[in-house]
Amino acid sequence: MLTFINRTLVLIKRRFAFFTLYFDGPNMRNLKDIILHILFPVLLLFAATSLWAQNEINNDVVSFKKSETTTGIVFDINREREELLSDESRFEEERTLFNGKFRFENRRWNLLDYKQERLYLNFELGPYGGFGDIEDSTKLGNKVSDQNFYGMRTSASVDYLHRYYYDAKSYAVFNVNAWGRHDWYKQDLEGTSADSLGMVTAIDERDTHDRFRYGIRAKAGWGYGRLSPMNHLMKAHYLLEKYYLGRIFSDYEIAQLAQVIAGLKHGRDHKTGHIPEKEMTELAGFIRNKLILASPESMAGDWQFGEFDPRYEGSRIETGPHFSYYNQEPDFVYGAYFQYDKAKYVDVHWNRNLVVSVMYKRYTKQGLEINGNTLDNNNTNRDWATADVNMGWSYYPDLKSQFDFGVRYAPGIELNNFNDIGHLSHNIIPYVGYFTQLTAKSRLKLDFAWRITDGEQFVLPGPEFSLAIYKSKY
Repeated sequence: MLTFINRTLVLIKRRFAFFTLYFDGPNMRNLKDIILHILFPVLLLFAATSLWAQNEINNDVVSFKKSETTTGIVFDINREREELLSDESRFEEERTLFNGKFRFENRRWNLLDYKQERLYLNFELGPYGGFGDIEDSTKLGNKVSDQNFYGMRTSASVDYLHRYYYDAKSYAVFNVNAWGRHDWYKQDLEGTSADSLGMVTAIDERDTHDRFRYGIRAKAGWGYGRLSPMNHLMKAHYLLEKYYLGRIFSDYEIAQLAQVIAGLKHGRDHKTGHIPEKEMTELAGFIRNKLILASPESMAGDWQFGEFDPRYEGSRIETGPHFSYYNQEPDFVYGAYFQYDKAKYVDVHWNRNLVVSVMYKRYTKQGLEINGNTLDNNNTNRDWATADVNMGWSYYPDLKSQFDFGVRYAPGIELNNFNDIGHLSHNIIPYVGYFTQLTAKSRLKLDFAWRITDGEQFVLPGPEFSLAIYKSKY
C-alpha cells in the first residue's frame, strides 16, 4: 500500500509540475503536510468510490440530444454585494433586489458516448428595484447611508461546457462562462457623513446612475467516470408500467422502447417543431409489432410530456486549474478545483444527487513603491479556499412535474498566504424547487433557498427566490 501511495505521489508531481514547484517553497511546508496526510487519503477514497460505484454503460440508452428555446417572464428576489478596496479608500454596498424581467434562453445538450456537450445562451431585460446600504470611507472622511433605488437591468450570458472521452471513463473537460450586465437606476440616499475633524452632516441625495459589469470564468482539467442521462429510460419505464398494469417487463424490453423514444426525440428540429401525433404513431407501431402488445391510443396524452432536464446515473471525479475575471476588484482570480459528482437513479420516481467541490482561489493585487531611485513592484497576495457539499433529491410524481429539495454546506476560509490561516466560516443553504409542464409547451418553475451564515465573508445571508413562467420550443 505504501509503495502504491509513493508511486501515485510521484505521478501527481510529474503531471502537475507547476504545482509541485509551488508546494516545495519554504512557505508551503505546512500545506504540503496537510495534503499528504489529510487531503490525499480523502481524494483516494473518492477515487475508489467512483471506481466501485460506476456501472457498465449501455451507449444505446444513455445518449441524449436536445435543443430548446424558451421565452417568458421571471420574478426573483436576491441579494448582491460589491466591495472596492484600495490603500486609501473602501467602498462597500449591499442591496436586496426585486426583479421582474423578460427572459430569452436557448439551451442545447449533446450527450454521446465519446463527448458530453452543453451550451446555454441567455438574455434578460426588465425593471428592478430594492433597498440596501452603502459605506464609503477615505482618509478625508466616512459616509454611511441607506439607499432605495429602481431602474432597468439588461444582462446576457453564454455558458459552454465540453467533456471529451478518450476512453469509456477518462475524459478532458473545458468550461467557459462569459456574462455582462448593464444597470440604469435612480437612487435615493439618506445617511450621515463625518469628515476627518469629526464634523457630521446629513446626507440626502437623489441621483441617476448607470453601471456596467462583466466577467468571464473558465476551467479545464481531467476526470474519470461518467454521468449518464436516464430520461429516455425513465419515460419508457413509466409508459409501460402505466398503460400495461400488471405485466412485468424485462430490462431489455424497457431498453428497446427507450431506444425508440431516443430516436424520435433526437430526430426533432426545434426550429421547425415536431408533430406529436406522428411520433405517437411510430411509437404505437413499435409496441404492437415488437413487444406484441395492444395499441396504446390513450398513451398520446402522456407522450407530449416528460421534457425534463437531463436526469443522471453514475459518478465522476475531476480536477484542474480555473480562473475568473471581473471588471472590479478582485479582477483576476486563479487557482485549482476538485469536484466529485454522484447521481443515483433510484427508480422512475426518485433520483438522489451528491456534489462535493473544493476550490482554491488566489488574487494578486498589483502595487508599486519607490525604493530609492527605482520604482519596484509591491504586489500582495490574498488566497482562500471554499467548498460546496450539495446533497439533494428529486421526485417525479408523473411525466409533468418534478420536485427538488436538499441542503448545501458551503464553508470558506482565508489562508493568508498560508502564514496566518483565518477563521473557518460555516454556511448552510436549504433549498426547494418545483417544475411543471402546464401544457405541451408551457412551463412553470419555482425555486427557493435560504442562506444561513455565520458572517458575510463568503455567502450573503437571506432568501433567494425565483418564479419563471415561460414557453418552450423544442
